[in-house]
Amino acid sequence: MIERLLITTLLILLGTTAYATFKRRHVRVLGDLETAASTTPTILYFASESCAACPSQARYLDQLVSQWQDKLEVQKIDAEVEPETAVKYGVFTLPTTILIDQQGDVREINYGLTPTQKLTQQVASLAI
Repeated sequence: MIERLLITTLLILLGTTAYATFKRRHVRVLGDLETAASTTPTILYFASESCAACPSQARYLDQLVSQWQDKLEVQKIDAEVEPETAVKYGVFTLPTTILIDQQGDVREINYGLTPTQKLTQQVASLAI
């Protein structure tokens, strides 16, 4: 019994480490992309009509924009209409949100549905 618990804990730790490493690498790779600097941070929101979770993510982003007023921009990108943009940013799941700071640097990537609270913390970390 204790062996199973130890193996399960080890597998969870290994999976979490692999995910964090992949995410850091993805941010680093996207850091090499040419993105335009902006006066406000920008969230690239990748979605599609066929995405079941995308309407919920859109509501979360609306809440975020209402909190930050004119200090944040959200660009919605339909991954089915603009697949080359989705490939450029390495989007493999929908919804995906990518936070870009004022200098045009990718700071955060969120795969899947991301609640307003987490997005708020990420935007606040930019010290707007």
